[in-house]
Amino acid sequence: MSNYNSYYKPGFGVSIGSKWTRVIMILIIANVSIFIIQLLFSSISSQWGAPVMDTYPDTDSVVHHVRLGPDGFTTIFWLYQPFAVGKMWLWQFVTYMFLHSVSDPWHIIINMLVLWMFGSEVERVMGTRKFLTMYFTAGIFAGIFGCLFTPNSPILGASGAIFAVEIAFAMFFPNTTVIFYLFPIKAKYLVMIFAGITVLNCIMPTGGNVAHFAHLGGLLYGFLFIRYEPRFSNLLVSWQNQQQEKEYKKEKDIKNGVDALLDKVNRTGMKSLTRKERSYLKNASKRYRKMRNK
Repeated sequence: MSNYNSYYKPGFGVSIGSKWTRVIMILIIANVSIFIIQLLFSSISSQWGAPVMDTYPDTDSVVHHVRLGPDGFTTIFWLYQPFAVGKMWLWQFVTYMFLHSVSDPWHIIINMLVLWMFGSEVERVMGTRKFLTMYFTAGIFAGIFGCLFTPNSPILGASGAIFAVEIAFAMFFPNTTVIFYLFPIKAKYLVMIFAGITVLNCIMPTGGNVAHFAHLGGLLYGFLFIRYEPRFSNLLVSWQNQQQEKEYKKEKDIKNGVDALLDKVNRTGMKSLTRKERSYLKNASKRYRKMRNK
């Protein structure tokens, strides 16, 4: 974690919720706004009636049942593997993060509360670009993880991405005291509890509509991102520097070659150049014009 600001300390102690950043505010507003749209579509669908299953025959005339959402809006944007992969609705791996259960308001309330509690501090440490990279890639990974283990169960909610934010907070501020159901607890122990419960629910599912495997995917991804992303970034920067050095050396060699040929032209004239030397000058001229027009 050497690329992150290890000297930054959260602006709160036991009380959670320091001044939120603009990015966290936008994410919460986006989630709440889309939840309101879901409520409108759900209300319209409940008045008009909406099918929950669709049937179609495949090439062998075997009827398959495809789950539809509570309304058309949800069906298009939640993450349902037969649609996301089968119909190539790949946007669902991103859009599902902004949808929440309309039948259980606590779903979005808790998610947004946790994002407000931890998100701003994590963003301040990582920087906006890396925070957003982690947030959305964690959500995508969580969705893929959920589809792998529960392919026929639709997934919606920001929980996968937010679990990554939680574990990031615990890794940056392990000894910071947070409030959990009125009880103070250190962040590292709280995340351990969440991780343990999530693993148990994956091993011994108790039913319900909770995407435990997506939660686990978010936790794993958040841990790996915070642990190894700085190393990957350093390797990427090192590789880019090596490529720039190679390009610089190549340009220098070409310039030296052109200078040597121009000196020959000045001494003995253009006719003294061989066909290979003329071709070299022509290619160097094209390369120079191309670089100048960039």
